[in-house]
Amino acid sequence: MKFKSIFILAGLIVSAIPALAQKQTACNFNSAGALKAYLKPGKREMPFIMAHQGGTEDGLPGNSMATFEKTYQNVPCVLLEFDVRTTADGVLVISHDDDLSLRTNANGLLSKTSWEYAGEIKLKDSRGSITEYSMPTLQELLVWSKAKNLILIVDKKPETNIRKTIDMLRASGNLNKSVLICYSLGEARIAHQLAPDLMLAVGFNDKKLIAAVEKSGLPMENLVALTPRELQDMSFYEKIHQLNVIASLGTNGNIDTLQSSVSKSLYQKIVASGGPDIICTDNPVLVQNIFYKKE
Repeated sequence: MKFKSIFILAGLIVSAIPALAQKQTACNFNSAGALKAYLKPGKREMPFIMAHQGGTEDGLPGNSMATFEKTYQNVPCVLLEFDVRTTADGVLVISHDDDLSLRTNANGLLSKTSWEYAGEIKLKDSRGSITEYSMPTLQELLVWSKAKNLILIVDKKPETNIRKTIDMLRASGNLNKSVLICYSLGEARIAHQLAPDLMLAVGFNDKKLIAAVEKSGLPMENLVALTPRELQDMSFYEKIHQLNVIASLGTNGNIDTLQSSVSKSLYQKIVASGGPDIICTDNPVLVQNIFYKKE
């Protein structure tokens, strides 16, 4: 069946997708290989939910411990995405940007700032209002997450030391439930050498890149595909699924910015298409409530 026909059919059944009760899962990935078995493509009526920056709903700033806790309490087995950067004195911290003026009440570059100073500044919410919340360290997040049933999506920025990041995941007991975002296949190969069982998220932006991933030598069972924000032809996702790789589509910055009365059908259309397996969103609680209901 051609993609256009599938998409027409998807549009017809969007309103018929039930908000079925979420299947119970232990969501425990302490054993090696458990996360690989969980994050696999398959026929599903509901998506995996990735919380971009932990979510930015209800006036809470992204990449804050308050946001992480709220999302964890409301989205079972959430894929919690966060950004890792480094201060001038080598402390790994959770921050989306190096430019402090973008999301905090400070100025200058985080990479040129000591942790003593960075730990005192306050985060802005998605509207630019200054909040009471501070920037956490990676260590703080890892201590918090160790005993929790969730998945960590670690967006280690390119300038952040990959070995140090992986060592901290391992030492804190979080390695088996983590997915490391890699900005190149070369970086992914380094990560795989450092931690052969660690799952890696890499860009599958077009069919040429998919071919490059196939030839990279990386084990497909270790991968999560980060795909373009626009819904692609079904053959694109079919190729990814044939590799036994799960596909993530980001709605942050586009669908997420719309009123829920408009965005609801668009989230549903993504899932009804049968392509992406993961919705990466700034609104994880909203998306959770669209697709799942409490028993």
